[in-house]
Amino acid sequence: MNIDKSIIFSPCILTPSTSLNEAINLMTKAKGSSCQVSYSDHRIPTSKNVSQTSSCILIVENKKLVGILTERDLVKLTIQGKILQNTVISELMTTPVISLPYEEFSDLYIAYNLMRRHRIRHLPILDIHNYPIGLVTLSSLRQTLSPRYFLRFREIDEVMTRNVIWDVPSTSVMEIAKKMVFNKVSCVLLVEDKSDILIPLGIITEKDIIQFQSLELNLKELTAEQVMSCPLFCLKPENNLLQVYQKMEESRIRRLVITGEKEELLGIITETDLANMIDPIEMSGLLEILQHRVNQLEDEKAFLLEKQGLELHQALEENQFELYYQPQFNLRKKNVFGAEALIRWNSPEKGRIPPTEFIPLAEKIGLIIPLGQWILETACKQIKDWQKEGLPNLEIAINISSKQFHQPNLAEEILNILNKYEIEPQCLKLELTESLLVQNIDMTLEQFKILKKAKIEISIDDFGTGYASLGYLQHFDFNTLKIDRSFVKDIHKNLKNAAITSAIIRMAKQLGFQVVAEGVETQEESDFLYAHGCELIQGYLISRPLSARDFSKFITALSEKIK
Repeated sequence: MNIDKSIIFSPCILTPSTSLNEAINLMTKAKGSSCQVSYSDHRIPTSKNVSQTSSCILIVENKKLVGILTERDLVKLTIQGKILQNTVISELMTTPVISLPYEEFSDLYIAYNLMRRHRIRHLPILDIHNYPIGLVTLSSLRQTLSPRYFLRFREIDEVMTRNVIWDVPSTSVMEIAKKMVFNKVSCVLLVEDKSDILIPLGIITEKDIIQFQSLELNLKELTAEQVMSCPLFCLKPENNLLQVYQKMEESRIRRLVITGEKEELLGIITETDLANMIDPIEMSGLLEILQHRVNQLEDEKAFLLEKQGLELHQALEENQFELYYQPQFNLRKKNVFGAEALIRWNSPEKGRIPPTEFIPLAEKIGLIIPLGQWILETACKQIKDWQKEGLPNLEIAINISSKQFHQPNLAEEILNILNKYEIEPQCLKLELTESLLVQNIDMTLEQFKILKKAKIEISIDDFGTGYASLGYLQHFDFNTLKIDRSFVKDIHKNLKNAAITSAIIRMAKQLGFQVVAEGVETQEESDFLYAHGCELIQGYLISRPLSARDFSKFITALSEKIK
């Protein structure tokens, strides 16, 4: 297989005398596309499409590669208790480094087999003078090789690690870090022991530990329960490795938990485990055999999508869509301060179609942007109509898709609509999913800056269902964090949900975020949230989503009741 330059990206480079404080800041903020030290005029042209977080830093001295600093090295630092400003990279870096001269990089399988043999995740590419001009990672190789058809016939049982390193949520993060270093693992699972059955609750990774370091949190006082990522991404042992691969790709994660019929912990699969299972020679032959049939299936899928797409285009042209509004309530002030706009499709042939069915289709066929523009236009017009009726100024939250959010002229389009209806930017709030934040991070950060300058507020929706920790979210300048309904359900009697939600509320407020709890259905849930500092709620306890007319009646009736 010839070299595919898209697997190579620019490394982050520092010198041995650099302080570890600077290295940690770089590792938590850089995206693998910047080079702090540059001596070579012959850098490898790297792909702009590769979005990698900086999970390692290459160390150069006298224009030669002398070491590498990885997440695991920095976790070792955590348990040593050294002062970051007084410690330099040379005291902690790993040396010597497994690398590959660019002149020997004639085939992808050379790099792949080298990384498999040494069980490494990072492979520096060197010029003839031993200066690093590029970096290959296990993730970029896996994405390029795309072993989907080969993995379809291999089972999870073949590769999963059964000897999982675990602990309980009440353990301090410092003890978790020690366990990682002692066992030489990249993560520790947090579990609950139920009648001698371990139920996985969350996970802490090496990257999390580094993020907590950069936040200067006291890891001895911080418990795993407060910061663990959850819920977990899980599969069953009967699933095949293709499903493992797809889940890792879709969720941009490096590990999956395997659970049994009772949701008990059975094992874990990491990106490295998956790579060691793939035989490049066998995979290449299988790809050739199946390619013809795959092309046939793709043609059939394209035909079906085209047919469904015509129906969706027709629905937009014939105005078959409608916005409903779910009230958002301030428990302290006892008033509705805003609403979330939710789209509905009223098909003449099929009746009411839920968004979960037509939104993914709209994304696939490229209709999500005009549909999103229709939602923005309709919501802003409705805000103006309510203002004319004499309703109080409300914040209306609009869900934004990834494609719509990354449009370069998004802020300009929103401001044009706001000006058209003569409403203030503060009346509109954009809701983004947590997973959207890790897609093309550089572009996302830039879009945040533009929207912030335009005074357009941003909310992170369904927090906790993705894979970003609160430490990760510190880099994004947003206004509101919405706690997912899965954590709110029975919060007054579910100890796990109570612990997770309380930790989210405390840490979000420390970072200056407004907090809204979704899916509040009972008075007990509402009372618990208010007692723990969450004053803003949304859910069936207040109201179901309402049509524009019914929403207006609801606000008027509520105002009269309060008087």
